[in-house]
Amino acid sequence: MKVKSCCILIKNKTKTFFKVLVLKERSPEKLAISFAMGVYIAICPFVGLHTAMIFVFAWMFRLNTAVTFATGYAVNNIFTMGPIFLADYGVGYWLLHSIMGLQTHHINPFWVTYVNDFLYNKLSIPNACFWSFMIGGNILSIGAAVLSYPIVKFLFKRLSLDMDGRKTDEMMDIS
Repeated sequence: MKVKSCCILIKNKTKTFFKVLVLKERSPEKLAISFAMGVYIAICPFVGLHTAMIFVFAWMFRLNTAVTFATGYAVNNIFTMGPIFLADYGVGYWLLHSIMGLQTHHINPFWVTYVNDFLYNKLSIPNACFWSFMIGGNILSIGAAVLSYPIVKFLFKRLSLDMDGRKTDEMMDIS
């Protein structure tokens, strides 16, 4: 019973959060772009720069900072970070090595040697490729952002219309 009530509480808090965002922003397009940029930042391979990217992108593109920040950290958190980075690397490795037939290990930055030594000694993983991670991460993050935009735009428009309809009904009741 406690799990069910907890899920209902989380669902209600999430709905309230999005309703407040829609009422505050009033532009489903801007909210959707902010969401899509949050998805891009969350999946992109620039480890350690995600928070700075949120604020820089929000300022440069006049995004809703709260939506971008919330999306970035909802998508990339302690539970999802490993699978996201593994998918980034897997897509890049598949593209560079399997599809294009390139061997990019020899053009890794110098510091990747230390990472490779650690991965091999502790986890028995040989020769990680920096460029596989970077290219795969950017491809996945751009793809996820592009796919999320129309879906979220539709949802925010629908929520906005629902809220406008309720406001109109409430105004008619008052009159």
